[in-house]
Amino acid sequence: MKKMIVVLLMLSVMLISACSANGEIDQASKDLPALGSEERTKLNKAAGEITYMTGFYYAASPPDVQVVIADELGYFEGLGLDVTIIPGLDAEGMKYLAANQAQLASSGTPSQVIQSVAQGAEISGIATFGAVGTSALLVMEDSNIYEPNDLKGKTIGYHGALPANLIAMLQYNNMEVSDIKGVSVGYDPTILSSGKVDALTIYKSNEPYQLEKLGEKVRIIDPGQFGAETSFGVLAVNNGWAKKHPTAAEDFLRAVLKAHDYAAEHPELVVEMLSARSETVYDEDAELNRWKVELELLELSRNESYGVGWQSVEQWEREASMLLDANVIQKPLDADQLMNNTFLEAIYEGTELIWLPDAP
Repeated sequence: MKKMIVVLLMLSVMLISACSANGEIDQASKDLPALGSEERTKLNKAAGEITYMTGFYYAASPPDVQVVIADELGYFEGLGLDVTIIPGLDAEGMKYLAANQAQLASSGTPSQVIQSVAQGAEISGIATFGAVGTSALLVMEDSNIYEPNDLKGKTIGYHGALPANLIAMLQYNNMEVSDIKGVSVGYDPTILSSGKVDALTIYKSNEPYQLEKLGEKVRIIDPGQFGAETSFGVLAVNNGWAKKHPTAAEDFLRAVLKAHDYAAEHPELVVEMLSARSETVYDEDAELNRWKVELELLELSRNESYGVGWQSVEQWEREASMLLDANVIQKPLDADQLMNNTFLEAIYEGTELIWLPDAP
């Protein structure tokens, strides 16, 4: 009998220890004060200053667009949240998140979050805006490159490093990185039109527009069409902070998603607001194009059964698998280590966002 009790106690301890940080957040998010109540507002104010870091300064991409609009329209303040937005880069933002120097941050893709978690960071994605990728390969329209096998022996220009989804695309189509010639290039896309490279890694919302504006005709080769799909526009959170301040985490996300419809309906105003915050030269035409392209990708890839920002286990696990296959991370990671839908589930009724009572 005593042995059985000991075994049961040991099993209990093991089960408790097995609870992930996301599971702890789930528990902390239950039985919260009602939205709009004085008690909830006090809890949000008690969270103090909340720092959010953007993913690429003030570029017109989600979730940065929605965060800025939520701030401009007073949604954060209306929920008792004191939010400070600082411009940055997503790789930097993940480091700030891990150290709790920022509580929430933007990541261009799930990859930055996954790599940070693989290195021991206690962070997770709480919303993902686009269920397809924005990164791709660009070739000239008259190029003979149409599919992965056509890249054999070709020179591909990239920024910093070959993207993991491109490496995965090659692998999934019976090729290796050694089959191509990769060269690190700058950020001038005319390196493609001048013939110095055969293909260029790009963002669908950026370089095609730049080259077409110069009168060049180009084509996109999308890794997602060849087995290497990704996602974009991730809102990530520090798990410890979210556990301690679940109403603040939930209502921050609520305000951001409330701002989405306004951002979608007023693209020119969105760009003006972003431009006003930028401390560097701001190309409003290019950013307007960026927002329109990414908004279209967001809408085309939306799961109609859920609201904006919904993310799936499949999205995160396919990204983690690509990173593992590309040797960017060294061990498999499950979705529950990487993403957390607790807050999304709390703020939606079906596809309808739950907002303040009697508010428009």
